[in-house]
Parts: sequence; structure tokens; C-alpha cells
Amino acid sequence: MGALRDVLVVAGGRVVLPDRIVDADVLVQDGKIAGIHERAASGTTGQGLPGTSNSRTINARGLMVMAGMIDTHVHLRDPGHPHRETFGTGTCAAAVGGITTVLEMPSGIPAVSDAKSWHYKNDVVGSKAYVDYGLYGGAGHTNTAKIAEQAAAGAVAFKSFMNAPAPGADPGFDSRALPDDATFLAAMKAIAETGRVAVVHAESDSICACLAAQMKTRGRNDLRAHAESRPPIAEEEAVARAILLAGAAVARLSIAHISTGAAVEQVRRAKARGQDVTAEACPHHLFHTLSNSEHLGPYAKVNPPLREHDDVTALWAGLADGTIDYIGTDHAPYTIEDKDKGWSDIWSAPSGVHGLESVVPALLTAVNDGCLTLPHLTRVISQRASQVFGLHTKGQLREGADADFILVDMDRPGVIDPSGQHSVSRDAAKLWAGRSTRGAVVATYVRGTLVAENGELRGQPGHGQLVRPEGHP
Repeated sequence: MGALRDVLVVAGGRVVLPDRIVDADVLVQDGKIAGIHERAASGTTGQGLPGTSNSRTINARGLMVMAGMIDTHVHLRDPGHPHRETFGTGTCAAAVGGITTVLEMPSGIPAVSDAKSWHYKNDVVGSKAYVDYGLYGGAGHTNTAKIAEQAAAGAVAFKSFMNAPAPGADPGFDSRALPDDATFLAAMKAIAETGRVAVVHAESDSICACLAAQMKTRGRNDLRAHAESRPPIAEEEAVARAILLAGAAVARLSIAHISTGAAVEQVRRAKARGQDVTAEACPHHLFHTLSNSEHLGPYAKVNPPLREHDDVTALWAGLADGTIDYIGTDHAPYTIEDKDKGWSDIWSAPSGVHGLESVVPALLTAVNDGCLTLPHLTRVISQRASQVFGLHTKGQLREGADADFILVDMDRPGVIDPSGQHSVSRDAAKLWAGRSTRGAVVATYVRGTLVAENGELRGQPGHGQLVRPEGHP
């Protein structure tokens, strides 16, 4: 093999792989990883690497080199609600936060419900993206016949709710609502034929609706009332039903934002039986409890709601044993004006929190606290997402993969300050405000190009590219 020309060498760092950490230099050429070369005991870096010439060097001494995060669950509000977020500001926040690929939900105006609306969304957002992105399709009771054409267009997965549309929901929510068993089963069969993953928001519609009505009748308007209207049993029942029906359809099922120990156990049992079921956890459910966040009122309102200590402990156990496969932020930004309505009436405030610039620092802090290791972390924020969603050139540090990586300083202290973040509606990101961290993203590279450094954007809009599952034409 001849010499590699115009190679970028990430030299002197410690490379985090899914099973170990190695002292190695990473070679990047044409946006791909061209090699990972372990260093000799002498520690010489960037010199004499085999087959390279005209190389440029990034000094990563003292830093960890990790695969960039694949955020499996974002709502970037574009098109439809630019006062809450745009694809540009959302992917800018992702880049600064160490996220190199985002998977965008089918919400928006118009909602993604067929091939035409999928292509329209891609046309709108593509020129704004700072990091790579995939686009979900919607699977609901009104568009089951349109599932195959969305997959053919390039939908990375399908999102469905086991709830009817809430009052005030964006138009088109029906195209991702499956509130009864018959429509759920039909959609699972249609998704199974595409080979894509069915990602499901699993809460019992009848339990939640009944309890919410009771709370309102009693005059309960507080955050805890919202949580009590969506109790753990509502998730456990829905997860069990989703597993049963998806199994009958032989569909690949993933449970979004799992939040209870009972639901984790349902997934654990399904995996033990050999069913193709995976699960996502979100940082707000891993790091916050209802009791510790109750003072934030509507700014801590999210679906499923924040839980208490026992469920948080069960989520970490599920991460530890592999029951929970990957982490997504469920970044769902709203403005202060949206959220403040909930101080007097929690039911009038929308559910959702920010997360793009908080998730990686929070998880690095958890590593420093001994909750998980760096190899484990790279599995749950990068490798497993690439495997589940068929994005095999993303989220992995190996030869031939896209050079999507972050440089991490594990010792750098910090405090999460929303005022310095990049989301349009950052002033409403109160859930994470003031949280101390140890471990920081120093730089983010997407296909070998620097897109963010030390909390500042360095990339250009349009650098981000659409990703499709492997095997897509």
C-alpha cells in the first residue's frame, strides 16, 4: 500500500474503545478513520506512523479520544416552531455538547407522515445542519399504509405513541398515535416489513387519561399531580403490551425513554426470551428525581415524568447489565412563555426538557463518580445506537468508519449554565442549571472536520449530512 497523503493525525491521546482504553494515535483521511496505531511504551506520538505523508497533527495529549455521541431522540422543532428551536441551533448545541449525529423525531409542521413530508423536512433542515442527522418516520393509525414509502425514502426508524393526541398537540399527531391494540398491531406488522425499528412511547392511554381527569376534578395543579397521573404502572402495562404485540408482528421494538424499574424488568425478560427488544434511557430520568426537582415546577414536567430514587437506581442497574441499550436526550425545548403557564396550572404547560449540551458532561461526571466506565459509556452513547439503527459507519472508532470523534478532558470541572448554551430557548433549560460536572468535551469532529471547540461553534451550516440505515439504496 502506498503512503497515505493529507492525513490528519490525532496524536498523544488515549483512545476509548467499547472494550478497553488504549494509548494510540488515530489517522483520519477523507473524513474516514484510516487507522488506529497503538503507541510504544516510549510514548512517541505523531512521528513515524506507517505509510503517512503530508500529515497534520491534533495534539490530544492528556485527553480521551471517544466516538461522538449518536443522540437517538431529538425534537428540533423545525419546521414549525423556530422560537423554540431550529435545526441550525439544535445541531449547533449538539456539536458543542459532543454529539456528532442526531436522530430527529417526525414532529413538526407538517408532521412527517409519508414520503412527501419526509422529503420536505429533509429539504428544509439539511442546509442548516452542523452535525450529521437521520430523520424518523411517523407510524400512526392514520398512515399505516404510508410506512413502507417512508422507509424507502430513508426513514431511519419509526416513532409511535401509545397515547391519543393531547389537547393542543401539533396537527398531524394522529400519524404517530396508536392508542388501541388493533392499530398498534397493524403498524408493527407494516414496520416489520421494512426492517426498521419501531420506537415506541409506552404509556397506557386509558390509565393516564383517567387519572389526569381525577386530578383535575380534585383541583390538583402541581407537578406531582402530573406525575401521579402517569404512574409507573401506566408505563409497565404499556411496555408489556407493546412487547407482546410487537412479538406477534415479529417487529424490532425499542422502548423510548424508559423510566421505571418495572418496565426495565419487562424488557429484561423479553431479551431473555430472545425477542428483538431494545430500550433507551434519557439523562433526565438517570440524574433527576421528582422530589429533587419539584421546586422547578413546569420546568421539570416531562413525559414519562421524573421518578423517585428506586426507579432511578433500577435504570442504572439496567444500564449496567445491558438491558438498557442506549441513551438519547429526548431534547424537547420549550420557551419560558410556554412553561410559565404551568406555575398556576401544571396541565397547561407542555412536557419536555432540554438536554443536548448537558448529557455528555453529566455522563462523564458519572464515570468519574464510578457509576460506569468510559468503555461502557461509549457503548451506550455511540456503539449500540449505531448497531440498533443500522448506522454502521457512525459511532465507532475503527478503520473505515466516519471520523466522528470528541476530545474529552476527564479532569476539567464545570457548572452547567444555560445562559451560555446555544438552544434558542436556553433560558427555559432550568432542570440542569447549576449542576456541577467533572469531565468536559474539548472538541467535536464530524467526518474529520472540527465543528466545535471549548464550548464554541467552529463548523458551518450544511456540513451535516443525512444518514440512512445500512443497505438503504
